[in-house]
Amino acid sequence: MSEFTWSDATGSLDLTTLGKAYATGELTPTRVVNAIYDRIEARGDDHVWTYLVPRATALKAAAELEAAGHDGRPLWGIPFSVKDCNDIVGLPTTNALKEAAYVAQSSGQALDRLFEAGALLIGKTNMDQFGIGLVGMRTPYGACSSVFDERYISGGSSSGSGVSVAAGLSSFSIANDAAGSGRVPAGFNNIVGIKPTPGLVSNACVSGGGCVKTIETLSVFSLTVEDGMSVLKLMAGYDPSYPFSKPEADEVQLTPVAPPPRFRFGVPAGDALRFFGDAEAERLFGEAVERLIAMGGEKVEVDFTPFEETQRILYDGPWISERALSLDSVLEKYRDAIHPVTRQILSKSGNFNAIDTFAAIHRIAELKRDTRAVWKDIAVLMVPTTPTIYTKEEIAANPIELNSKLGIYTNFVNLMGLCGVAVPNGFRKDGLPLGVTFLAPGFEEARAAGIAAAFHKATGLKLAKFDNPYPKAVEQPLPEGYREIAVVGAHLSGMPLNHELVERGGFFRRAAVTSGDYRLYALTGSVPAKPGLIRAETGAPVAVEIWALPLAGFGDFIGRIPAPLGVGKLTLDDGSQVTGFLCESAAIVGQPDITRYGGWRAYGARSA
Repeated sequence: MSEFTWSDATGSLDLTTLGKAYATGELTPTRVVNAIYDRIEARGDDHVWTYLVPRATALKAAAELEAAGHDGRPLWGIPFSVKDCNDIVGLPTTNALKEAAYVAQSSGQALDRLFEAGALLIGKTNMDQFGIGLVGMRTPYGACSSVFDERYISGGSSSGSGVSVAAGLSSFSIANDAAGSGRVPAGFNNIVGIKPTPGLVSNACVSGGGCVKTIETLSVFSLTVEDGMSVLKLMAGYDPSYPFSKPEADEVQLTPVAPPPRFRFGVPAGDALRFFGDAEAERLFGEAVERLIAMGGEKVEVDFTPFEETQRILYDGPWISERALSLDSVLEKYRDAIHPVTRQILSKSGNFNAIDTFAAIHRIAELKRDTRAVWKDIAVLMVPTTPTIYTKEEIAANPIELNSKLGIYTNFVNLMGLCGVAVPNGFRKDGLPLGVTFLAPGFEEARAAGIAAAFHKATGLKLAKFDNPYPKAVEQPLPEGYREIAVVGAHLSGMPLNHELVERGGFFRRAAVTSGDYRLYALTGSVPAKPGLIRAETGAPVAVEIWALPLAGFGDFIGRIPAPLGVGKLTLDDGSQVTGFLCESAAIVGQPDITRYGGWRAYGARSA
């Protein structure tokens, strides 16, 4: 008998839970849709929606799916929401300016792919007007709140999107991010925010009103990193119809890569790590650092000066003028209807000329150059998603300065072409959540997501606002075009030759041990020091790491292995076989037998 239980009031909407229950028939899309609309009614006027699909319409769509039968599509029956500034054919787009509403004629490649995958739309969500702001306060629809305290902001500009996921009203939400809008609401609502590299996902659905085309990207809010990356994988890809879409988007690996047992992570050095007097936020970030160290990370303090300067350029420089391309005519026509803070910010768009613009472009290129060495030294840069959280009252009294403070760890990311994954970190003593964000170079989403997912699980936090645990993840399949190899010595993570795997596009899959019929020897005189693994009649399990390499990198890597080492089939303790390092038997004659240590890393630690 199945032990599956799911509450209509608080049951989790994560993709793993719903996907398994749909496949077995223990849940139906109709039941889930009804539960969501009951939750929406119970919340009352929470200012989440600018357009809510009628319950009857959503139920009809669910019934059509059920009538056709579960067909295995990745988002079959999965409920989702979309930020108001993104067009969906036949629905109104307002950009949080009701007077400028229009009915969209198309949805664009990214959103079309979600519908094709079987997703069910619940509605379009509230936002800071034209996407200008990180607070969720600048809207005629009323301000959303953090799901944990009505007095506190939800974060913006993708405010309704974040709350819709955190409140259990959608499994995921499609938002946007130019300065942090796809990350700040994640931090304030105990959810995940996936901010891809600009150009990875087509922005063809994004309304012209306020779009910063050179740096903006669609983003995803979800309950888990795996969920968000699954959605991103469906949306991503080159769109020849959209001028800022990047052809290399079709080749980006988006399956999260588990962190190796040893890795280096960066944190802002010195006074750049600021919390503006929030001692609880500082405590939580300190705990995040210790958690990452316990996971095998080595902390590296990073000079934050280039990132700090870049974040100031976003709103103090000419990028505000890019919004004028689409908003000058709107500002002229609807001036009195536009939120006063938004109007004040847009008024600066004419303060910059072509010289200012090119000077800023050149300066950012210099700052990106100055950070390249950083990325070669660390796997990810971990920053607080925000330095603190503010009440609605505090933001109303000081809207621009406090908004700027919230963006000190977010504003630079798109200008530098980086990707990021925001995840929960913990709660202040007053019950409000704060998060951290893992940043990586462009198109390195898989690396950032793998570390972020492992970190999120290590927190032990429940999902969003309900008492639902992180679902047990299904092991990710090996990406097409990759082969696994087991390494046993100097190629282990953190060891001297590990870079030979990384430089060929390799990534860590998992730790493992061999079956009990292997022996390990230290090959004295080898530089760098290496072990030799042989199969023997009597032996013991030996620790290995399983890495994956693209086929071209695999061949090149194998071809460069020096004698007396080579590769063959290793048998693991579960009976499976994998290609891995072996040693010629003649080479181990007279060499120290170190099998008793259980592996090369343990041998090094104990002998040291």
